[in-house]
Amino acid sequence: MTCIYCLKDEKSIPFKKTEHVLSQSFGLFENNFTLNGVVCDSCNQYFGDNLELDLARGTLEGGFRFEHGIKEPKEFKSLGKRDPVIRKVDEGPWKGAYAYKIYSETDDAVVIIPAPQVGFLNKATNGFDYYLIDNIPDLSELRQKGYDIDNPKGMFVPLKHVKAIKKALNEKGIPFKMTEGLDCSLQNGQQLKCKVKGSIDDKIMRGVAKIAFNYLAFWQGSEFVLHKDFDIIRKFILKDEKTDYPLVRIIDKPILGDEPIVGKRRLGHIVTTNLAKDGISIMSGVSLFNWMTYNICLAREFSGVHKDIKKGHFFDFNSHTILELTTERPSES
Repeated sequence: MTCIYCLKDEKSIPFKKTEHVLSQSFGLFENNFTLNGVVCDSCNQYFGDNLELDLARGTLEGGFRFEHGIKEPKEFKSLGKRDPVIRKVDEGPWKGAYAYKIYSETDDAVVIIPAPQVGFLNKATNGFDYYLIDNIPDLSELRQKGYDIDNPKGMFVPLKHVKAIKKALNEKGIPFKMTEGLDCSLQNGQQLKCKVKGSIDDKIMRGVAKIAFNYLAFWQGSEFVLHKDFDIIRKFILKDEKTDYPLVRIIDKPILGDEPIVGKRRLGHIVTTNLAKDGISIMSGVSLFNWMTYNICLAREFSGVHKDIKKGHFFDFNSHTILELTTERPSES
């Protein structure tokens, strides 16, 4: 046995753990695709503690798990300050403020609440500019920007975080003069409507690439993916080694040809492999929740023995089954 990622063999490292083609954090399926004796325990552990963790907790797709019932609300955990998803309130008295997700025992749901921050009244826009607790400017910078920090109505702080914000302001020599009447606390069950912006970092790209590489190994076998032409993608996944061309690209086109670019699609995950248009490069498509499509280059101009690698599956988390995709259209009766 040789690990398809670190290339170490069973003489130097154990192979006791099972590697899932698609992490169980994104659903449980009948006859799930798994790899045994292919990924060593060390790589398996690293992926679980790093790539899969960020993919599940630091992406919009990870949030979909709670919306579609794959995970219970009480299981919700975030990446904290490492979370690449930025939420800003889009309406009401908190418009423009930062917000974050948290599990509410009262509502037994994942809710969005204001983050620890302070808003300063912008005289030009007559709105508040918000700064997270770790990014509050110095007093001189606030005055240069024209904020009226001496006006009790010129400061806005979430009631829950008043004590922490007051301490942070005092440390910077900024007077705290907020009137509590300006604060807006949420009632039970009330939600903030937000605009969401997410950055897709290398860990997420590597996590998606791992799904694609696992999928290829599952269908073609470990001997096939141990070919040297896969060294680039395996080093990217395991060590974050870059190339002069993109290994993972995001495209605004659905994998399934009969689905719209914008609009309702089938609910499930999709993974495919195929040759590129050049006929020699090996590509993969991954779409979690059939939402965003990741296009992964697994091997550029593959020089090994060529096989028929055209394959695709739909992971249906409503029926917990995995369905093989086909290019054939059903006949009309």
